[in-house]
Amino acid sequence: MRIFIRLTIALTTLIIVACQSPQGSPDTTVTVGTFNIEWLGDGLDDKKPRTDQECLLIADVIARSGADVLGVQEIENEGALRRVLRYLQSYDGFVVDAGIKQNVGVIYRRGVDVSKSGVFEPLALGRSGMRPGLVLSCKKGAFDWTMMVVHLKSTSRYDSTNQMRDESRVMRSRQIEILRSWSDSLIARGPEKDIMIVGDFNDFTSRRQQATLTALLESDNMAFLTGLLKSCKNEQWTTIDQVVVSKSARDRMIKGSERVEDIRSFLKDNMADAVSDHCPVLVRFSTIGPDND
Repeated sequence: MRIFIRLTIALTTLIIVACQSPQGSPDTTVTVGTFNIEWLGDGLDDKKPRTDQECLLIADVIARSGADVLGVQEIENEGALRRVLRYLQSYDGFVVDAGIKQNVGVIYRRGVDVSKSGVFEPLALGRSGMRPGLVLSCKKGAFDWTMMVVHLKSTSRYDSTNQMRDESRVMRSRQIEILRSWSDSLIARGPEKDIMIVGDFNDFTSRRQQATLTALLESDNMAFLTGLLKSCKNEQWTTIDQVVVSKSARDRMIKGSERVEDIRSFLKDNMADAVSDHCPVLVRFSTIGPDND
């Protein structure tokens, strides 16, 4: 009973904060972003166990961010996502079921039109355990766009040899080439010119040695909007969570709106660690007509 009362009070606080937050999106804009929620599980044998209160805390972070459409990563399944969505009364979402523990998905505010266009299997490179992309059709006001949510191959502590680290970079570079081809082909054939790719790219744009994002950085059609933002884990790093858009979509960007919702600026370290080892990364766009594609 005490737990229920605490959760009820916390949820009421969450709703008040979400309504009062200066990060809330006005009717003439849409806030799009990405958030790796770090091994969000369904409560059964989770790699990163979380209590109901910690799931509520994740929901609070999302509400504070003011996101209208939020690509999410490392979601075990639909049940895992619902553990957070039950505390977000004005949001809905869904997840790719790729038969793996870390799937991509989307959380979106009701009132924004978001539908699943398909699962983008080429991004998995035909390998077991690799993450495909999620392709969405989105619309708010006069702004409609096609978006892919991604989680690219990491180079991590589990890559214990130089060969494994090299292979991970080769795979990520290949994924970037595939994303460039995908975005180029959509723009070339039209009619949709507003394209977004959001997600955990597992690399930063300023890398000079062993760079893996080059193919997309050199695209004539696409632009990284968040590449210069600082990581919330270390102010010396730039973020690996990215929002990449076509030039047509970039024309709708609200200047200076790109930002990191730094959870470590308002949560104690143990609470921030319970939420994620990443922070939401967001950009706002105008939804005022006419549509520019």
